[in-house]
Amino acid sequence: MRIALLLAAALTALPALAAEPNITPGQWEYTNVTRFEGMPMPEQTHSNRECITIEDIKKGEAFLEAPEDCQVTHMDLRRDGMKYAMECTQQGVRMKMNADMRFRGNEVDGTMRADMDTPMGPMSMHMNITGRRIGDC
Repeated sequence: MRIALLLAAALTALPALAAEPNITPGQWEYTNVTRFEGMPMPEQTHSNRECITIEDIKKGEAFLEAPEDCQVTHMDLRRDGMKYAMECTQQGVRMKMNADMRFRGNEVDGTMRADMDTPMGPMSMHMNITGRRIGDC
């Protein structure tokens, strides 16, 4: 569960990754809807706000700081979006994650899937991510 929360936090920062993505700097609001397979847990919705600056956007791939014990294994950044993969091992849980994000100026959306090998057995997490610029920082 801790890995899922760390990844959700990392994903909220992803729209600022590309060198010149189609992302407008400003105050952004994100909503992540997460559901788990293989575990009796209700769907979870989390929203947060973040200021994305032009400096953040210019950092490109360097903006993505993988959580501790995680490694980005694939990254495909484009003006209109990105796809990436990450592998993590934390507290005895192995996880492989794939994400696909789309950038549309004042809006972003995407999906993420994480497959985990836990002490309780295999589990999958699916996340739908939406974001929109709501104003200046």
